[in-house]
Amino acid sequence: MAILDVRTTLESHDGALIAISYSGVADLGNDGYQRFLEGNLPARLNLHVVPRCQTAHPGYLWLNRVQCLGIGEVDFGRSYVSYDVYAVR
Repeated sequence: MAILDVRTTLESHDGALIAISYSGVADLGNDGYQRFLEGNLPARLNLHVVPRCQTAHPGYLWLNRVQCLGIGEVDFGRSYVSYDVYAVR
């Protein structure tokens, strides 16, 4: 298992700063740790995360109240990570 702990700040098109932090898991399989040490990673890896957003910008205060769930994937060959993120109510 890989435990994710990510923290970043995004700037929106209108200049709002939005801090995003999320934790999550990536399952590399039963022998994943050993394969990781050997540099033998899978081509793709599924990610499950729970993002939280924080901002003081008046136009985005609603984000402070939203809990999200994200399902993603990392493509090691392209060095690319993508997520579909959903608001949970």
